[in-house]
Amino acid sequence: MKILVIGAGGREYSIGMALKKDDNVEKLYFAPGNGATDELGENLTISDFNELADFCEENSIDLTIVGPEAPLVDGIVDLFESRGLTIFGPTASAAQLEGSKIFMKNFLARHNVPTAKYIETNSIEEAYKFINSLEAPIVVKADGLCGGKGVIIAQSHDEAKKAAGDMLSGNSFGYAGTSIVVEEFLDGYELSVFAICDGEDYVVLPAAQDHKRLLNNDEGPNTGGMGAYAPTPLVNDDIYRKLEDKVINPTLKGMKEE
Repeated sequence: MKILVIGAGGREYSIGMALKKDDNVEKLYFAPGNGATDELGENLTISDFNELADFCEENSIDLTIVGPEAPLVDGIVDLFESRGLTIFGPTASAAQLEGSKIFMKNFLARHNVPTAKYIETNSIEEAYKFINSLEAPIVVKADGLCGGKGVIIAQSHDEAKKAAGDMLSGNSFGYAGTSIVVEEFLDGYELSVFAICDGEDYVVLPAAQDHKRLLNNDEGPNTGGMGAYAPTPLVNDDIYRKLEDKVINPTLKGMKEE
C-alpha cells in the first residue's frame, strides 16, 4: 500500500512510525510533514486539496490519513470522497464537533449528552453576567480552532472576564475567539477516549491521559498537549461502559439524525 499522511506534527510522525512497521505498507508520503517524517517517507510541499487529490490519483495512493483538525473542518474528506479516493477522517459536517465548541456544546444539549452548564455568546455583557453567576474556577473557551490553546481555566472572576474580553475583541485568537463558550468548571481528571466509526458500527480505542498544562503540577496555561500516555490506570470497564452509554451511543445517534 501507498499511504499519504496529512499534517506536520508529532501526531503525524507517530502515525507514520506505526505504519512503517506494517509489511503491507510500501511507501509513505507526508504533506507537509516535518524534519522527522522525512526519515520515514517522502515529504510533499503540496497544500492545496485539489492538488493533493491529483497527486493521489497520479501516484496510485491507496489511503490518505488526516491528522490535524483544520483540514477536516475545511472539507478535505468531502473533496477526496467526491473524487473516489479513500481517506480516513470525518466529513466537514461531522468535523464541526471539533471545529466549533459552540456547535459541540449545543449538539450535546440537544441530544442529552452530559456536559457542564454553559452559555454561548458574542456579547461581553452577557459573558460578564454569566461569569458573575458562577463560582471560580471558571472556564472560558474560544469557539474556533486554536491549536489546543483556546481554553482558559480562570481562577477568579476577574481573570475570567479578562479572558472573555480578550477573546471577544479578537486579541487572543483572532476570528476563532469572537464567539465564546463560558461554562462551569468540573473538577476531576481528564481522559481522552476515541471511537472510530464507519457510520454504523464503532470501535473504542484505549483511553489516554493528556497533559495540557505547560508546567508541572497542572500549572501554567493550556497548550496543544505536553504529552500523553496510554493505557491509563484511571479508567476501568465500568467507566468504558458509562462512556459508551452516555456519550458515544447518543452522539452517534445524534449525528445520524442530523
